[in-house]
Amino acid sequence: MRTIANGGVNMGYLSLGQAAKEAGVSKATISKALKTGRLSYVAKSTAGYEIDPAELFRVFPRKPLATVESERSETPEVTGKSEAEMLENRMLREQLEDMRLDRDAWREQAQRLALPSPEQKGQEGKRRRLWPWLKA
Repeated sequence: MRTIANGGVNMGYLSLGQAAKEAGVSKATISKALKTGRLSYVAKSTAGYEIDPAELFRVFPRKPLATVESERSETPEVTGKSEAEMLENRMLREQLEDMRLDRDAWREQAQRLALPSPEQKGQEGKRRRLWPWLKA
């Protein structure tokens, strides 16, 4: 317990972390309730909030400690992929395959256009005059 400046004893106010443990919720939940005004506090200092337990349990009903501890230790079991996930996965794979086929087709077309045509290959040896009407 902390002592108050007037010499009295703090009547068991809770810090943010203590309030979260007592209520069985996260510190973020308590903090949000304080900021929105849903939960009031006695004082706020650089050390943190001082929360009256009666006010805390008005907003967040008290849970038995055993229930709180068991809820924290339980992790949800993963039962596998749902139908929706499997469907989405299949659709994405099909989309990816279509995109790969399109990419390959565009690559082929670009290579065909970049290579010289057979007619141009035969003319490489001939030298073309710049002004054919002028005779040298």
